[in-house]
Amino acid sequence: MLATGRLSRITAASLQPAQVNGYPALILRLDGEVDTVLAVRIDDGLITGLYAVRNPEKLSRLEQPTTLHR
Repeated sequence: MLATGRLSRITAASLQPAQVNGYPALILRLDGEVDTVLAVRIDDGLITGLYAVRNPEKLSRLEQPTTLHR
């Protein structure tokens, strides 16, 4: 079921290309806030997985800098 009440309050939506966990991805922002991340797994030139994340706890870490370690 579509949450039409929430959709009617959205004033801006945008898609941002990104790389998430090594996969090409799109970040959907609604009114400037991250709403959904869509990532695509590609093996040998074929799409082998499509992943969508909407969990607010997981998405909250998306905007934080990641420290790389060797």
